[in-house]
Amino acid sequence: MNGARSRTGRFIARLIGGLRTILVGTLLSLSALSSIILLGWLMALMRRRALVVAGMPLGELDLPRWVLAPSNDTWLKRLKNGLGRNISRGVAAAASLAIATFPFAVFWLVAWWAGWENSFNKGYEFAFVGPMVGLAGILIFALVMVFLPMALVHQVVEQRPFSFFELRRVRSVVSHTGPSYIFWAATSVILSVPIFLSRALPTFAADIFPALSDLTIDEASGVNLGIKLGLGLYLFITLFFLKRWSAGIYARAAKRAAASADAPLWHSSALVGDDLYSDGKTPWRIAQLVRITLLTAIWAGLAVLIFLGQFLNHAWHIWLTHPFVFLPWVM
Repeated sequence: MNGARSRTGRFIARLIGGLRTILVGTLLSLSALSSIILLGWLMALMRRRALVVAGMPLGELDLPRWVLAPSNDTWLKRLKNGLGRNISRGVAAAASLAIATFPFAVFWLVAWWAGWENSFNKGYEFAFVGPMVGLAGILIFALVMVFLPMALVHQVVEQRPFSFFELRRVRSVVSHTGPSYIFWAATSVILSVPIFLSRALPTFAADIFPALSDLTIDEASGVNLGIKLGLGLYLFITLFFLKRWSAGIYARAAKRAAASADAPLWHSSALVGDDLYSDGKTPWRIAQLVRITLLTAIWAGLAVLIFLGQFLNHAWHIWLTHPFVFLPWVM
């Protein structure tokens, strides 16, 4: 009887903890600044998952906490190891992502100006600039996205500033990801469709729901808040799923890379250690070419969704970030 009660109590505690995690994650996604804390929390989640998949000892590494780390230390130290660590990891990740996404974000902003804004002001003699710069930005975006998700996991696993840009290791991981990484990328694009629809909704909302035009300002604000909370809930659950999955892909690929001809790159890796055995094999070049081609095409699909969303919801700052690419922020 006591054992059954104990199990029931643990189940209820886990359920309450899970609901609290979902609530906090949803609320943190509602602003740019708070989304940095969420990003840091997701980074900690990825690191833990990568270590588990790689079979590395976790030690005292617990599931990430939002504010107070679980320990017997003072509350100030627990705050530092909880909220403080989320902020520091979030800032470090945001800095790396900002640098990596800057090239295509700038191209897209120029395309937005040269295409939309320039046409609006009747500057038709420069009409070709917008599409050309926009297409160049899409190509840069797709190529960057081939490596960006694995680079993000690499940074949090290695815990070195800007290890995101250790391109040889990141390229080695991508080369050993196998079909799972392609499937993950395709799933990411599919799961981004509701985000695209949320940006299109304001354009067609009055036609779909005529009663919206009769709402007062306060009622409309309440509806808008409800939509944002719903989107934040979807975003948090989706990112929780995708980030854990990408960390597992990284861990398995790093293990394979460390046992290949790339072994010298992986000495002292957090997932591998120093005792490496290399079989001297490298992935087939044709397989790598096919993988990069497929990934580029898949991520170009996300870029198309971003462009379509911008035609329906005109806001320049959205060019700079997307929840699946930069900040986990509901805009």
